[in-house]
Amino acid sequence: MCFPKSNTVIVLFIALITNVFFANAQESLVNTDSSSYSFNSYKLNSLVRSDSLYEAAVLIHNAIAFSKKNGLKNIEAESYNAYGQVLTKMSNFQKAEIYHTKALQLYDSLDIDTGRDLAYSGLLNAFVLAKNYSKFDSLYPKAQDISKKLNSEIYFINLEYKIKKAYYSFDNIGMLNSSNFALSKLKNSDFITLNPSLNYPINNLKENLFQSYQYYNAIAQIKLSDFDAKDYGALFAIDEDKLKASIILTDVNSYRKLASLNYYKYLYYTNSKKNLDSANKYLLKSDTYKYQALNHLEYKIIRNGALVHKIINAEEQLAIANEIRNKAALNSKRFAIITIIMSITLAIILTSFYFYFKAKKNITKVNEALKQSNSKLLAIDKDRLEFFSILSHELRTPIYGINGLAILINQENDTSKKQSYLESLISSSNYLSILIDNILQANRLKFENKNLRLKPDKIEKIVSHVVSTIAVAAKNKDLELRVHIDESDDNEYILIDKVAFSQILINLAYNAIRYTKKGHITINVFEKSRENGNITLRFEVNDTGIGIKEEHRSIVFSAFENKTFLNKNSSGSGLGLYIVKTLLKSHNSDIDFVSTPNEGTSFFFEITFQLSMATAHLTSASTSEKRSMHVLIVDDNKINLLITKKNIEKIEGYTCVTISNGKEAICLAKEKDFDLILMDINMPDMDGYEVTKHVRMFNPNIPILALTALNSSEISTKAEAAGIDQIITKPYIFEDFKAIITSYRHKRNQGNVIEAEAI
Repeated sequence: MCFPKSNTVIVLFIALITNVFFANAQESLVNTDSSSYSFNSYKLNSLVRSDSLYEAAVLIHNAIAFSKKNGLKNIEAESYNAYGQVLTKMSNFQKAEIYHTKALQLYDSLDIDTGRDLAYSGLLNAFVLAKNYSKFDSLYPKAQDISKKLNSEIYFINLEYKIKKAYYSFDNIGMLNSSNFALSKLKNSDFITLNPSLNYPINNLKENLFQSYQYYNAIAQIKLSDFDAKDYGALFAIDEDKLKASIILTDVNSYRKLASLNYYKYLYYTNSKKNLDSANKYLLKSDTYKYQALNHLEYKIIRNGALVHKIINAEEQLAIANEIRNKAALNSKRFAIITIIMSITLAIILTSFYFYFKAKKNITKVNEALKQSNSKLLAIDKDRLEFFSILSHELRTPIYGINGLAILINQENDTSKKQSYLESLISSSNYLSILIDNILQANRLKFENKNLRLKPDKIEKIVSHVVSTIAVAAKNKDLELRVHIDESDDNEYILIDKVAFSQILINLAYNAIRYTKKGHITINVFEKSRENGNITLRFEVNDTGIGIKEEHRSIVFSAFENKTFLNKNSSGSGLGLYIVKTLLKSHNSDIDFVSTPNEGTSFFFEITFQLSMATAHLTSASTSEKRSMHVLIVDDNKINLLITKKNIEKIEGYTCVTISNGKEAICLAKEKDFDLILMDINMPDMDGYEVTKHVRMFNPNIPILALTALNSSEISTKAEAAGIDQIITKPYIFEDFKAIITSYRHKRNQGNVIEAEAI
């Protein structure tokens, strides 16, 4: 059979180019400078540390192929171990275990202890990161035995893996013991005398290990002491700059370590030192490192997915290439087979170019997406820092006022001045309570689907309470407070959630006061219509303040965004109007406004209520029943005990006993006959739920009411399950508190948990 000579030349030329390409690729990690071959571990380590994992994987595959072709078992073992290291870096721990095990088997057959040392260490690292602790525990003694026998640096690296294993498995005692042992060993070891298993030096290995041991030791001490201030010494002994220098900042875990270091410092200054400035400083540093960790994690996830795909393709291409070379060796005399092989090779090259350009295009898209994501994160971080700065100011202002006014009241002898200071103190307290409630409400995931607790009430009474809450704030700015409510039948009530609705009006009123320098604030309530037992009321809150430009209408009710046009006029949190709009959604209503800049603003909304002819939703106890009521108050906070005790004593016919311990409360409830128990939820020895369950075992009928600052459906569910009859949310209005307490003259066993209406 004859073939054109030109075709033969082309095929042979392509074959020559292909063989040269594979030969160069295969030898890139194999040193051939001396008479014997060696594996270039230093070059591989440089690639891994610089995150050039794809390039490292391709070179390792070529080294494996080269070592197999030339019968270099030791280099093949080193290549397998290196590939396990790369796969571990890519979080492919299952496959990493396979390659480390292949390396170990080869080293066993060659009887090379230094190789076993490296393979064992690689497996330990993969098991720790994969949280496969049973395999880690079974292998660790073997690994350390051979490291001790060789007197190698791997012994100390394995100690770090053991400490990490205790850290990841929340074994704080194990972490403390392991880190203490490791620090002692490190202190008494001279690394110059070690016989290294790695055939290249790691700069500052001893210092890097010391920083890591010291970090985990400090955390273990803090956790085991339940965050006692005296056990933070080891944490503050850590030099953050040295710790940072000892870790690779291309790894997400490095930023997590730095974030945790600063977060524990934040806890120390928050809980032990009560130094908010220092606490905020470390919290911001911790959050910064967390964001960097998130950035690296996102990059790592995207990078690892792409790398796995590329490496699989590379493995397939190398497998095909090996098959082609084998066929070429067996059938070199047959031109037809060579033609087929070269056609396949050409197809592989074309496919490689196709995937190369496709990958390049994808990388460009990914880079662009990462840039956009980074810009968003920077913007979010900026907004977060600004919000915390605003929030810090907003919290400090009323707290400063409360502290200062309390001192002035204590020092002042003039009764009228004391009363003035007391009114200002109440105003600051009300503002602080509303601000904190707004922040907590805005943070609830299901806030927009708030379930309303409807009860009969008079709108005049609710508006009167709102006015009394904001009156001092208006008076302090010399603003006139006007109220108009259309008249209604004295026996006519509406079904309303007093807590939610009061929050709407209070936020709108405070908002009006905040942005009004002079003039007046007006609250209007108009009857719009009546139909089928329902009444529609229109509510208006008007002010003579700075007004709002029409161009800002779209962001007035957005949380935080409204600060962009109000920040020159106020330092409010930017949450009030967002809370109002969201609460109105639960009332099947919406809010709007009209405004003239520098003249004032009018916010208005309409709500349809169901009419009720009930005499009242909270009735006082029957005057015919004069029997004295004896109340047991359980609370671990002395101030709360005093306040509740005084409030009970203000109710005619009521006496009380106070106790600050849950177990003692159970004993007292057994010994004495009480008519009512007021129970705190959060107590250190035994919480309110557990105390209630014990009391219910011997007294199923006594009314038990929970006094708590917590407010959620989860609390209500747990309270009902424990046997608590009703929840009173702190802080509360005394008249409402009195009405609830006196209502239990007639109630000895109520099954439903109802949240007290308080603000």
